[in-house]
Amino acid sequence: MLGKPSLFANGRELLLPEKAYALLALLVTSPHLSMDRETLRDVLWDADAAKQRAGSLRQLLARIERSVPSEFPRLLDATNTDLTFNAGHWQVDVLILRDTLPPLERESWDLLDGDLLEGFRAPTIEADERLALERRRAVEWRDTHLTRLVEDAGSLASRDVLLLAGRLIDNDPSNEVACRALMRAHTSAGDAAAARQVYLRCRNELKTEFGAEPEPATQSLAYELGIITPPAPAAKASVFVPPELANADLVGEPRVLILPPETMLSDPLLQRIGRALLEEVTIGLSQQRGFKVIAAHTSVEILNRSVAEVNQPTPPELRFDYTVYVTIHGREDDIYATCRLTKTSTAEVLWAIDLPLAMQKVTHSFGLLARRIVLTLVDTIERRELSDMAEEVSPSAYRLYLEGKRLVSKTDLQHLRQARKWFKSALAKHDSFSSAHAGMARVLGMEWLVRGMRETELLEEAERSAWHARDADPNSGRAMRELGFVALYRRRFAESLDFFAEAQMLSPNDADILADHADALVHDGQSDRALELSLAALKLNPLPPDYYYWNLGGIYFVQENYAKAIEVLDRVKARPATARLLAAAHAKNGNAKAAAHYASIVLENFPDFRTDDVWRFVPDRNPDDTRQLIDGLRLAGLS
Repeated sequence: MLGKPSLFANGRELLLPEKAYALLALLVTSPHLSMDRETLRDVLWDADAAKQRAGSLRQLLARIERSVPSEFPRLLDATNTDLTFNAGHWQVDVLILRDTLPPLERESWDLLDGDLLEGFRAPTIEADERLALERRRAVEWRDTHLTRLVEDAGSLASRDVLLLAGRLIDNDPSNEVACRALMRAHTSAGDAAAARQVYLRCRNELKTEFGAEPEPATQSLAYELGIITPPAPAAKASVFVPPELANADLVGEPRVLILPPETMLSDPLLQRIGRALLEEVTIGLSQQRGFKVIAAHTSVEILNRSVAEVNQPTPPELRFDYTVYVTIHGREDDIYATCRLTKTSTAEVLWAIDLPLAMQKVTHSFGLLARRIVLTLVDTIERRELSDMAEEVSPSAYRLYLEGKRLVSKTDLQHLRQARKWFKSALAKHDSFSSAHAGMARVLGMEWLVRGMRETELLEEAERSAWHARDADPNSGRAMRELGFVALYRRRFAESLDFFAEAQMLSPNDADILADHADALVHDGQSDRALELSLAALKLNPLPPDYYYWNLGGIYFVQENYAKAIEVLDRVKARPATARLLAAAHAKNGNAKAAAHYASIVLENFPDFRTDDVWRFVPDRNPDDTRQLIDGLRLAGLS
């Protein structure tokens, strides 16, 4: 049940319905491994009628019974009122994780991977709440084992320490046991920069979340290893500098200040709602990786402490390029959210919006509203930064990166190569700029794909750039996305999906990540899930880059919905990169003339193209999917 759920007996996998695993999870995480039927029905089915829920449970139990051959023990013991998991004959990984005294033996380390019922979508609110609770408990049990293993790290190889402590600190960046172990391991490997990054991340997390400094043992180790230098005695008190700005780099990224919503302080209800929405917007902006964002609670602290320093000049670290004001106003059903973006240096309002907030569906409204606000803010800031660049003699790395980002949305070689030059210029100014490294990985990988290359040098270079992006910013969803892209086209399917899952976890509202995750899923043979993610990406980004349509058209093609594939791909039919798929789709749909037209475009732009080359650059786990494409291309007249 940790990871993608599955059932095995004597080394043989037995296939169960998806909901069967949810039922089993409820039983094995319940006291005495048992629950009454009525509770199970209410949790697992959303039907209005009790009779209908009871019938659904009976059908599920019958399917479970049929799925387990008679030579094996029953999974469940059933009475008229209760169901109990048969723990005397079946083992469950989550129970082993819970009941094994720490630390786990090496042969059981696979229990340290995977979320509980990974990928399962809860059918009811109560099921979602129960699953969330049990997932948190599983994380706590896992962290207990990891902590004990890391504490006993003296008997482990360095690579094991990096693996185990890395997992622990990914779950909790403020975990000082893991922080100390990683600092030692990185320093022993000669990577002082990585050790310093671990320490600073831990320190900043402690300050931000708990207002605390690292333990003396952690600070002493950092001094001992030369990661940081002891602070010199302060001559006088200075203005407060928030942790997220204390180590600002020279990339030239704009700084964004989220202003506290002062006008709503008179109404406690509006204050709570406003601050919740403000938090959603702050999180969304922080995930963009292109801004130095400071949240409302810290901005209040700055304003309070600056009152006593009215006649003092504002230090550079407390100067901001843009201010964002989000607040809530209105009464009862007529409640609105207001957002305004201002260029600080000129006091110019660049964008403002006033949107109704449906209080009956407040959580859903927050999510939609925050995403809309964040995406528009990001777009407005980036366009303003690009327009300001024309006046600069020496543009910053961030603005050079934006030029590349603007071009990379196209799929033709000319734009991809122009984008590569911009990213290269950005990295020449700042060689540890994660977003620029991720951009470089994207254009290199896309060029390899568009050209349908046999050689892998470009793909290998893309992978190096993706790892540079990851090393420069371990919390970058875009870096993980590029690692997932490269792993996919190197046919490391499981690794690719792991990278995309982490990318989506880091940046859940990033439409580009959803679109590429969908592409990885369809090549893995999961076309239904791929279609779901691809359509979700288009909802988040309704005016998308070309490759969204390319990916979505590919999903419909695999599903043999050729007419729908053509409808989607027609939006980017002028791009030579999509001619292959359009030729195959028209041929499969019986449109011989159109198929021949796009086949001629393929040969005009890629004269060396051969259908047998498709095996090299289309990474389908299922060979029949690749044969389907090759068959379409040959029907179109390509050899």
